[in-house]
Amino acid sequence: MNATAKNIAIAIFVAGTIALAGCTPAQAPTVEPSKPAAVETAAPVETTKPAEPESATPAGAKTGDVVDDATAKAINGTYIEPMRKDLAVKLSSGENILVKAAEPLPEVVKESMVKDIKKSVPSISNAEPNDLAVATWGQKLAIEESTGRLVAPVSYMQSWNDATGSYDKGWFVGEPASDILGEYPSKDAAVAAVQEWVAKSPAMRAYIVLAD
Repeated sequence: MNATAKNIAIAIFVAGTIALAGCTPAQAPTVEPSKPAAVETAAPVETTKPAEPESATPAGAKTGDVVDDATAKAINGTYIEPMRKDLAVKLSSGENILVKAAEPLPEVVKESMVKDIKKSVPSISNAEPNDLAVATWGQKLAIEESTGRLVAPVSYMQSWNDATGSYDKGWFVGEPASDILGEYPSKDAAVAAVQEWVAKSPAMRAYIVLAD
């Protein structure tokens, strides 16, 4: 290579090096960071409570009123819910007695229970305790199943005294008043105790007095 050609080659090399040194790579296109896609929140589904069934209780009817068989059947439906639903109780007389929701058992129903127990056990105070218990239990169970109410008996009855080896008579409070069960010195004391028990849930509890 002659001097002229060599100088030209060096010049080209140096120029190329300078050009490369001053050259910056092409800028990559700026990519905007992608925003997360908006998450669509489903609108809350509106739920509606099922409508309460229309009451079959006659307008203006009160607890203790008598209703006919067709009305009693319509009132009772297929389930018992004594705190929210009116009920009708069929007595041994054949009458249907209305018991309004969350209201106490009416006197007419309790009187019917006592009357029916005395049919089975004519003399309360002289009856064998087991006979009285069976008759009372049957009535209490029937009322509990038809109204959901609990009825405790206050009874003047016989009880076995181990000390004397004989029956004594006294005033007793019975099931389901389990926290006050037992004998009391008088009728007034027994009734006072059971009234306190009833007062704790007056719509659901009641008592009857069984005596000659």
